[in-house]
Amino acid sequence: MATLLDDGSWEVQGRRLTLPVRITDASAALATYLVRTSAASRLVEDTGLSLVSMAGRTPLVLGFITYRAGDLDSYHEVAVALLARHRRCVGPYIRQMAVTESFTLEAGRALWGLPKWLARAELNLTGRTATCRLTETSGALVLTAALRTLPWRVPLTLPGTLTALAPCDDTVLASKLRGRVNGIRLGLRGAEVTLGTGNPMADELRAIGLPRRPITTLTADHLEFAMAAATPLPR
Repeated sequence: MATLLDDGSWEVQGRRLTLPVRITDASAALATYLVRTSAASRLVEDTGLSLVSMAGRTPLVLGFITYRAGDLDSYHEVAVALLARHRRCVGPYIRQMAVTESFTLEAGRALWGLPKWLARAELNLTGRTATCRLTETSGALVLTAALRTLPWRVPLTLPGTLTALAPCDDTVLASKLRGRVNGIRLGLRGAEVTLGTGNPMADELRAIGLPRRPITTLTADHLEFAMAAATPLPR
């Protein structure tokens, strides 16, 4: 059980976490799709959020991350996010977040309201390709994925800021991330995803009509970021 302490820090599984929480070494792969806003809109019903729509389509990102070092230790993560809006705040609505360790699960739920759940993930995010096999802890298949990019790295370290949105009870939690990323490779339509059945992540992706191909893919050899305390916003 995570406990908020008097000084604003948290105790999780007997360990103290201070904010911002820092991730110092991770690698990532992303596939960005455009899904029909009308089909995905049910995922934000009664959340206080609305989907960002462009010509009737909303960006959806499948994210695969290997965390090697940081305040939340090492683990793998597979996430589904939709671009959403809460009043004047725009950012990713984290709809699903599968993680492979219980410490980050408890911390993510308590500190930022993230919908983390425990799973098994085999990720290989090296070079211009990325592969994933995600299963429930029982071994039932959730999804497999293979992402491809062009061989050339972007020769820059890029800073970035985003605000993650998470509905929680009668509020929306807004959590700001600031970080930087390098070793980026980009690709077009280079991903193949196979969905399992009987799991909420796979079933939701199938129900909203996940396209066969993404519009873009991205891999990053290294990213680091700090995640601040969540700010509760009224719905």
